[in-house]
Amino acid sequence: MLKINRKISVTISLVLTALALCGVVAMAFFIPSLIEYMLEILGSGGAKLELLPAERITVYIAAYAELLLAAAGLGMLFALLLLVRKGRVFTHTAVELIRYISWCIIFMGFIIIAVTFSKVLAMAVGAAVLFVGLTIRVVKNVIEEAVYIKEENDLTV
Repeated sequence: MLKINRKISVTISLVLTALALCGVVAMAFFIPSLIEYMLEILGSGGAKLELLPAERITVYIAAYAELLLAAAGLGMLFALLLLVRKGRVFTHTAVELIRYISWCIIFMGFIIIAVTFSKVLAMAVGAAVLFVGLTIRVVKNVIEEAVYIKEENDLTV
């Protein structure tokens, strides 16, 4: 398997994160068209899925909330990668960034589930997003414990 230098790997991750953030910002301009397209796909027999006005407003609010959370999470992920580049991984700042990223993802999962209108596939996606958020929470707890151990070892030296 191809082994990439650590510094190059972090740089690639930084570039991909920046591109993803640009994509999220660009997507904000296409939300109305994207929602209409998705309603056509989700409709049965080629007919467009019709939503009540309150449901339509809820979907738009949820879509923009998802983009806002994604942008915030990507911004924090970028900051975390900058810490990795500096070798400052086991720090309280890194733990805080991971904590906030996990909460962004968890809230995104709840939003997806809340606006599914009983669509099983969308609920499954929301559940998957929640799982990712919870997994990141566990990683945050592991790193937080590593920070504690590192600080204890630094004090004893």
